[in-house]
Amino acid sequence: MCSIEKILVSIVLINILQLETYLCTKNNSKIIMEDAQEKYKFLITAGYRPKIDNLAKYVVSLRGKKYKRFFGDNHGCGGSIISPKVILTAAHCVCRGDSRIELKPLRPSDLLVVAGTPRRLVVTEKTQALKVDKVICHAYYDPKTFHNDIALLLLIKNIYEDGVSAQRISLQTSSLPPHTKCTVLGWGQIFTKGPLPDLILHADIYIMPNEFCKERANDFFFGMMCANDENDFEKDSCVGDSGGPLICNGSVAGIVSFGYGCGAPDEAGFYTNVSSYRDWIRKNGLDKLRPVNYILLIVLQICITEN
Repeated sequence: MCSIEKILVSIVLINILQLETYLCTKNNSKIIMEDAQEKYKFLITAGYRPKIDNLAKYVVSLRGKKYKRFFGDNHGCGGSIISPKVILTAAHCVCRGDSRIELKPLRPSDLLVVAGTPRRLVVTEKTQALKVDKVICHAYYDPKTFHNDIALLLLIKNIYEDGVSAQRISLQTSSLPPHTKCTVLGWGQIFTKGPLPDLILHADIYIMPNEFCKERANDFFFGMMCANDENDFEKDSCVGDSGGPLICNGSVAGIVSFGYGCGAPDEAGFYTNVSSYRDWIRKNGLDKLRPVNYILLIVLQICITEN
């Protein structure tokens, strides 16, 4: 009886200690967050969190197949849902090699797509973790210049679209004029070499004229575009935002590609211009059935014919 009483007392003390630890952690986190907000803006770089987020449902987190210490610490890039089974991203996120000749896609088994949540580190009831069936890199992607920095991931299973936590986004079909307002969002570093956020961040920036982009890039090719905010140079995409969308007028117009620092003065972020690759996207990803589906269709047709 004595031992049982000791056990019960121990359980009560442990629960009290856990409750105190939780409350202390919660209060400390609140103090740290308030202090941080006073010292600097929460960046994407220089981003914000909208009260009602209507864009995060289009974005996925591309990760390694296993996290190291905690859920979400294996986040590498972003991506856009353009069909329940197709993710649009940057080639440099999923293709490896020092030159176009040596370029190889990552093994599908080494990748995981997480959809349905704006949280990077928290598993919610809406979180969807999906395996990749195939990685398709643009055949002419050049890792040295980031020319043709575009890739597709074909998923094994469909993303469940509820229109609130996960939803496909349409493709921009034509090039947009300079100074069009757009939004870039992702889980990238909040400043150069800084931490990655848990909750996805947004930044409103503007498409810049090609002349502006050419002056700020060593190589500026067809299919590239750049964007920034001339009145607030800190607004920018950063490491970890790669592959994510630049959304303009409700469609994905750009893919985060590269930049020279994050939020550097008189610089801009560079993006793959989606409208330049719409035919490539449709040919290689949209409405594409997996080979096993063709086999099943043939078997089904044979069965129907025999019956």
